[in-house]
Amino acid sequence: MDNLLFVYFGTRDYHFLIRKNIELLQRLYPNADVLVYDWGDENGRPSNSTFQSGVEVVSWSDRVSDTMELLDPLGVDGLNELARAFNSRERSSVKRRFNKFFLKKFPGSGPARALIDRAMRYENLLLHKCYALGDCARRVGERPFFFLDADAYLVEDLDVVYEGLPDVIMPSLEPEKQLWEPNRCHALSDGIMGFGANVIARTVFLDEWYKSLATNTEKLRVIASLSRMVEERVRGTKDNVLDSWRIGTVDFNGTPVKIRTIPNQIYNSVLNYEYDGGDLESVKVLHLSGVAQNQELFERFIAIVEDTLEQRGAKP
Repeated sequence: MDNLLFVYFGTRDYHFLIRKNIELLQRLYPNADVLVYDWGDENGRPSNSTFQSGVEVVSWSDRVSDTMELLDPLGVDGLNELARAFNSRERSSVKRRFNKFFLKKFPGSGPARALIDRAMRYENLLLHKCYALGDCARRVGERPFFFLDADAYLVEDLDVVYEGLPDVIMPSLEPEKQLWEPNRCHALSDGIMGFGANVIARTVFLDEWYKSLATNTEKLRVIASLSRMVEERVRGTKDNVLDSWRIGTVDFNGTPVKIRTIPNQIYNSVLNYEYDGGDLESVKVLHLSGVAQNQELFERFIAIVEDTLEQRGAKP
């Protein structure tokens, strides 16, 4: 995979993660090309961030709002619920209770409206990933690329997942752990995703995901729409890529798309405050979910990533 392109997205507060990610990526792929979509600052303005020499940066801040219309189906009640969920992430218990009070008692007030706006911006960025991937699929031509969340770090090369020339590569939960109930749907993950050189196949896949995303209003909407879109196409077929980790051909409106599912616990392994020091021997991607804005936690877990790379003989 000498021509594999690595792709990252992020707003300015995640750019330090991307820079660190690229630094560690180069220990495994020293000559890799990297493309960064700069989503601007927290207010949608250009970030003016800089990255390592040779990294191509696409200034994308003026495009982030393109997907805000995907929030329209939620309605007033749905947006209020979205804000409640967003508020639950607040570290300060006093501020969390303050926000909860205004959302419940005075949903039209200034404090409630401000929180709803923040929640909408955050949710839009989650939804925007699919849209930006679609642009990337068209932009880079007949070249395979691999997307990593800013806080998802490779600790081993990815060459094996491209065997068989798949068009799309996604982590999947074990069949017995997959959830299909409304508002609890989770089978596939989007923290990392790979794409092959077939421009038509990968573009059709991403376009269909975008359509699914536009009509889905479940909690965990991004992975719910992704999981349901694939499940409805593979249900009852010989190439059911959700039944086992494998490569199979899936029909997308007459276009055959070769999908490979890979073990989520190996290629999207969460490494955060829940980590108990367990065995990391088989893990290939460590995802530092939920620790990015806590410097103490980030330094603790990025040290584990670096130690793992060193133990596996990655170039310094």
